Amino acid sequence: MPAPLYLCLHLRDFAAQTLARLGIAIGMGRLQAESFGGVAVSPRGKFEEESAFVLLLRCAEKFSPRIEVVASPGERASGATLLLDISNCERLFGDAARIAAALGKEVATVNLEPCIATCSNAHAAVLAARGLSGTTIIPFGKEAQMLAPLPLAVLELEPEQQETFASWGIRTLGALAALPQKALIARIGQAGYRLQALAQGIDQHLLAPAEVPLDAKLHESIELEHPVDLLEPLLFLLSRMLEQIMSRAAEHALAIASVETRLVLNSVQPKEHCRMVRPALPECNPSTLLKLIQLDLELHPPKAAVRTLHMQAQPARRNNVQQGLFAPQTPEAGRLEVLLARLRKLVGEDRIGAPELLDTHRPDAFRMVVFVTNTGLPGTNTISQSTSGTHSSALRMLRPPRAVRMEMRHTRMVAICFDGKTFPIHTASGPWKASGAWWTHSEWCREEWDVSLGEPEKLLCRVAYDPGTRSWYLTGIYD
Repeated sequence: MPAPLYLCLHLRDFAAQTLARLGIAIGMGRLQAESFGGVAVSPRGKFEEESAFVLLLRCAEKFSPRIEVVASPGERASGATLLLDISNCERLFGDAARIAAALGKEVATVNLEPCIATCSNAHAAVLAARGLSGTTIIPFGKEAQMLAPLPLAVLELEPEQQETFASWGIRTLGALAALPQKALIARIGQAGYRLQALAQGIDQHLLAPAEVPLDAKLHESIELEHPVDLLEPLLFLLSRMLEQIMSRAAEHALAIASVETRLVLNSVQPKEHCRMVRPALPECNPSTLLKLIQLDLELHPPKAAVRTLHMQAQPARRNNVQQGLFAPQTPEAGRLEVLLARLRKLVGEDRIGAPELLDTHRPDAFRMVVFVTNTGLPGTNTISQSTSGTHSSALRMLRPPRAVRMEMRHTRMVAICFDGKTFPIHTASGPWKASGAWWTHSEWCREEWDVSLGEPEKLLCRVAYDPGTRSWYLTGIYD
């Protein structure tokens, strides 16, 4: 088993470095500093710090998948501190010095100045990164010697412990490591044993990597210096955000199941314009998703200029379907989704989709819903064949129904006339009466019969009578 090797990435004064990324320099006045978009002298800009911390995590993920967040931007004292396990990365990036140099250059590309330390002991790497500037390589067995000149402040002591060590004249880790162990434990308890082990670089640490679940949503945000009211520059910014999200999803071999675009409008009272794009199948082509977002925004444009853009995507596994040998070739899912989006823009959203029957007795009552793609294997037959020897008939509905003339003898139907022909009625069963919505203008009422026609054509049909108009209709024919 190879010897453990850890790398600590620490950023001092993380809040100040975050503001420096925006162009703020030393010597600026308050009004001059607050002229930068999204910057306020008090309170701290949480949005900028969180965005910079996400960039820092992405830089670290390029060198190791095992990363522990020792300190997040919310902790003022220690800034931002990440601990990487680089035990098995020598074959990819070289020795510890090369890995530290490459990581430092990567972090410098996002305008941050890190302090980096590598060591076989995790706690020693963290203390060295907090106490020393630049890049520090601690050889094996030299932990106590390298940590000795560091101040006690790198340990983040409690106020009582600081007062105690100050009264003893202990100001460095070397002085703390040289104290008698039993006397130290007797005076400040078990915490003294751990603090001395940290100062000597022998305290062991079990790395707890921050593992992000694969189904975690991906976020991107952009705050604009000036509001944007045109769709073309807005799409340019959305395309950049979408490319970042797609690249992060591709690192885990995932596609995008849905994209939510949240636009903060520049109005008197800040309002948000939220839109959701959900393709039928998880999509891995950014141009297709961008086209769907464009068509959706053209159909539902924001009512004011946009000041801030937020994008949230839900990753999902890619839909890989094996086409059957004799199955017909289906269209590409992305192109089909773009075609449907264009049709929605032309004819309206309520006229494109799949029909869904309503829970009502009204005949042919349905609504249009979004298409749901069957993710089962293609070519599978879902129609079960009956083996009991019985046969079922299917009713083929006529849309629209045909107007017919019914010949009655007293209360009995004797013949039906349609298409210029008269057919005698052999048998008739019914009526089945149905009515509803009498409290609205769309009131409906009808009576239905199943009739069997005699010679010259033997047909089994369904006819309906509308008492309101006193008209007969041929609504369907049985197979």
